[in-house]
Amino acid sequence: MYKELSQYYDFIFPTGQGQLDFLKQVFDDLGVSRVLDLACGSGNYSLEFAKWGLSVVGLDYEQEMIRLAREKARKLGLDVNFVTGDMRNLEDIEGKFDAVICIGNSLPHLLTDKDLTTALTQMKEKLYHGGTLIIQTVNYDRILKGNITQLPDIVNNKANIIFTRQYDFRSDAIIDFKTTLIKNEPDGSQRSLVSNQIPLRPLTRSNLEKLLQAVGFEDTQVFGGFNHKPHGWDSQATVIQTFRRRSFKL
Repeated sequence: MYKELSQYYDFIFPTGQGQLDFLKQVFDDLGVSRVLDLACGSGNYSLEFAKWGLSVVGLDYEQEMIRLAREKARKLGLDVNFVTGDMRNLEDIEGKFDAVICIGNSLPHLLTDKDLTTALTQMKEKLYHGGTLIIQTVNYDRILKGNITQLPDIVNNKANIIFTRQYDFRSDAIIDFKTTLIKNEPDGSQRSLVSNQIPLRPLTRSNLEKLLQAVGFEDTQVFGGFNHKPHGWDSQATVIQTFRRRSFKL
């Protein structure tokens, strides 16, 4: 899906100021100096972190996304280590990090408890003891309770595109995420550029909290967005900040 969307990715998913403000506050408060950005896409957040003076590794599954990210870093003169890889296998990434982030509804692409547990364990192992993990997903408590099948279109008038998003619920508790990228032509007509379907696991708040606790995270906080508002079933997003268990208790 994302390979086909790569040339339009920044128009559909621009860097959010709310996300940056949240992360900057966390990094400043904790004295973060080294960050691992998982499912980094075309690298926009990683590049912002580098501008803040942080040491950054950005990882994405799609080679084309990493190619775009590297090209942006070259043009900006920023030193970011962008690598193609899978969040379920982080053993080849050198060293440990003060913070690991996995935002943009990336984690629900892992469909089984085994894969989720493997990925979260890998994230934990890449953190220093006491390091922080930040996850953001769609709030699937709201999606499931409200039986929501249509998400708002993403419209970018500058690029003349519309990105439609639909959820189809399956009998095996998986959601098929169906998208279409539409181009508005100068003559007023519309042309479908890319249509895709990808399975997602609708991870609820309780799902995430149980998985995190099981693999060794603690002091977990859950927000309804990057504005630090409390999480509720009707929140638009689920934002989690948690910590790798310290090596000892005082």
